[in-house]
Amino acid sequence: MRTSRLRAGVSDFRKRRRQSLFAPSPVAAGMPDKDGDAVVTPDQPWTQSGTASVAPLPPFPDLTVRTLPLVNRLAGTFTVRRTDYPLGVVEIPKGHEPATSPATLPIIASSGDSVQVTGDLWVEYPDGFVIWFLAQ
Repeated sequence: MRTSRLRAGVSDFRKRRRQSLFAPSPVAAGMPDKDGDAVVTPDQPWTQSGTASVAPLPPFPDLTVRTLPLVNRLAGTFTVRRTDYPLGVVEIPKGHEPATSPATLPIIASSGDSVQVTGDLWVEYPDGFVIWFLAQ
């Protein structure tokens, strides 16, 4: 049986390399950041789809109270389109509804035509969130 020896001199341990011992954490591509918070008051129990009054909190730029559709659905990946929800929508994950009513939920604001909702968004905001389409 042949053995090999590892050869390293003292100077080999003194050389510092500028690299991390850990790989960088992956970042979700295109995951929207929270743009603010809103007090959301549903017009029915959180477990049912319907409508909700959404009142943004300062410093969100648009403090107009809106009545938005509230959708209680299984968490997943989908696209929220402005054509389907012109002002926005409240997304609540089925089985993980807010414990209180009203509830303060994060706002994801967009001036675009759609917002991509991914599993990462549900993990980041497990009680739900508001998609708020800004005026064009």
